[in-house]
Amino acid sequence: MQRKITCKQVEAILPFYLKGRVNPALTEIIEEHLANCKHCKELYLKAFDECNDFAYIEAEVQEPVGEERFATKEYADFKRKLSAYMDSELEDNENIRIKKMTISNPLARKDLENMYQFKRLLHSSFARTKENCKYDFSKIILKKLGEQNVSQADFFMQVATILLFLSAVLSIGFFTHV
Repeated sequence: MQRKITCKQVEAILPFYLKGRVNPALTEIIEEHLANCKHCKELYLKAFDECNDFAYIEAEVQEPVGEERFATKEYADFKRKLSAYMDSELEDNENIRIKKMTISNPLARKDLENMYQFKRLLHSSFARTKENCKYDFSKIILKKLGEQNVSQADFFMQVATILLFLSAVLSIGFFTHV
């Protein structure tokens, strides 16, 4: 291989050299040229400084890759409110935010689909279990609760009686020890 390289060739290869994308034999030739050529050495130093400045800026501004770029603060808020959305417990403006997030964020869309699938699974499981039961106790329990028509006044009187009894027992115990 020829050990000579021109300044134009170095200038053309310099960006690849700075990124380490040049084979070892060519790297050696470029380094030899840079050691002997003042003009190319200045180009190299200038490009090296720009490359390092750009790499620093690029590292700070670099976008997350894959699904990480969708895991934002808004997405965390979406996850927190997803259950309430499923149960129709949110106000209209919150419902709209959830819908927008679902449209624009693939992670949100996947979470919503998973929630709907889970909800269908729970309902079908409950329906199968209810069909397999011999007796439907829910009707019996509701009937019993309807028969126990305890008014608030009766409840208050029961609590007041218990409190009076306890205070009487405590006062008798206090006077017997004194």
